[in-house]
Amino acid sequence: MQCEVIRDLLPLYQDELCSPVTAELVRQHLAECPDCARAAERMRSQVHVEERPVIRAESPFYVYQKKVFLRTVLAVLATLAVCFAAFCGWQYFVENYPPRQIVLSRVTAQETDQWRQAEEPVVFDSIFHRREVILDADCEQPAYLRFRDENGDLALEVTALPGQAVSLEDLERDRPYIVEMRGEPSIYLVFR
Repeated sequence: MQCEVIRDLLPLYQDELCSPVTAELVRQHLAECPDCARAAERMRSQVHVEERPVIRAESPFYVYQKKVFLRTVLAVLATLAVCFAAFCGWQYFVENYPPRQIVLSRVTAQETDQWRQAEEPVVFDSIFHRREVILDADCEQPAYLRFRDENGDLALEVTALPGQAVSLEDLERDRPYIVEMRGEPSIYLVFR
């Protein structure tokens, strides 16, 4: 047999994958041919192959996935920030929404022509106040109102008709005003 054919069969012979007849032929040739015997001996010795480090090439698809992940994280964070701001704003609005200030005055029929002062001052301390007053619709006559500042100076004088809103835009925000009124024995005012 030729040496080239034997050298082609050597890997099968070493791994014991060839037929018994072929293995006998290869054994006989190796005993007669020193070159093929050396080649077989080299095949028996272990070959040490160094592992190459795995280098991950950044493909455009990997970069795209990374960008999509970052965008998703940023979108979630922005959504959470907007929800938190809306929650805080709602809490602030609900807690600071101006309650309606109500003034109730009751006097005897003889005192209806006299100016009487409300027990508490009126303060428009929120931007949500419309700065207007409404006289209760159940009143039969108009109510005459005077607003005095903390120094006692007259700031505004208006007439409130039953069920109608009267603008108080001339009054300043965050400043207490003393309300004086004259009219029916029972006056019910709503400031908003």
